[in-house]
Amino acid sequence: MFDVIRSKRYWLALLLVGAIIGIFSFALIGVRNSVKVKQIPVALVNEDKGILSNKFESKLRKKFNGKDSKIKWVSPQKDGFNNQKYYGAFIIRSGFSKELQQQNESLKAQIISQKLTTLQKKEELPDSAKSQLLQAKFVTQKPVHPAQIKISINQGMNAQVSQLLSQALPQIANTLSSRISAQQQSVLSKNKINLSAKSWDLVSTPISVSTHESNKIEKNTISGTAPMLLVALAWFSALISSLILWREHTKRSASKFLNATTITSQLITGLVASILSATIGFLFVNVFFNLTIPNPINFIGLMSISIFVFYLITTCVLDWFGFFAWPLVLLVWFLAIGVISYAPQALDPLYRKGIYSWVPMRFSMQTLTNTLYFHNGSSTTMSSLLVLLIFGFVAAILMYSSGYLKHYLFTVRPHRI
Repeated sequence: MFDVIRSKRYWLALLLVGAIIGIFSFALIGVRNSVKVKQIPVALVNEDKGILSNKFESKLRKKFNGKDSKIKWVSPQKDGFNNQKYYGAFIIRSGFSKELQQQNESLKAQIISQKLTTLQKKEELPDSAKSQLLQAKFVTQKPVHPAQIKISINQGMNAQVSQLLSQALPQIANTLSSRISAQQQSVLSKNKINLSAKSWDLVSTPISVSTHESNKIEKNTISGTAPMLLVALAWFSALISSLILWREHTKRSASKFLNATTITSQLITGLVASILSATIGFLFVNVFFNLTIPNPINFIGLMSISIFVFYLITTCVLDWFGFFAWPLVLLVWFLAIGVISYAPQALDPLYRKGIYSWVPMRFSMQTLTNTLYFHNGSSTTMSSLLVLLIFGFVAAILMYSSGYLKHYLFTVRPHRI
């Protein structure tokens, strides 16, 4: 009855289960519990350079200067949005200081105008003040507009961060607007000044905030999660193709060690399977499920490269360690899936540097994100493609070396000894 409990295999199995639970908890749960949005790069642009706008800019920089601050102000760059240098931009529009100054002057003029008009009706207005009344009325008749702040959101970079910034950045501007409005209303209340509805609208909203979205996430892209799901599709397509083709090649191989001809056959058949899988994947996601694909040719090409690189990585592991090594491939996937859905700035340094920085899925997701949302082109596409190709090249070299090294280690070397 207790033979199984006394067995070493039983305890080894429990140890293995514990290790698996620990690894998967680390990959799937630990990362989510450690996610904290901070130091999100946002461009701070002051197009005005007036006294009031400079003061406002200085306050913003001081307020968001801590290491734990959610926002990190960065300088604007040419094509910064397309090249994914920042997630958004806070833009103080030209004329910001002038508009606020004109509002203050108009407010003072209305106070003077109403007070002097009251004295004039009582026939108590001194002759020396009549010119002041005319000047005040002249100022109140000038058109006055709200100061302008523009919020730009680089939506395609990350759906979650974009949603956060869409709320946080306008709130920063609205807070300033509310403070200025409160000051103006306090002055009006103390002086018992009555305003028209139009004037009250301006006092209530001295700063107008407009929000603009760049590199938009289209409606039919699964709320911005399409790139991650497409990477999953590419990874599992590669895994299935690799397992099937590896089994076929090992069956047909005359030796238990794969030679260069067999490896070359693995590469060619894998490439064909990758292109076919990418094409079929496009037909399903675009034609049947109506996923928005702006450039089908680019999409199929990038998917083919991703699938083929994943295929090479998986096949390399199988060539070296055999069929029972495929859980290692799944482990890499589970490590990746826990981090690639988040912005790197939101990840704990352990996950950002230990997993996010090297998993090939991250680079595949970058290329697919660019082709779906960054229609004006992004410099990150070529760099991500280059890294993917390096992964594939190294995997291919290791595949060719597997047969020779295993033949030497298990056949040639033992006979020499």
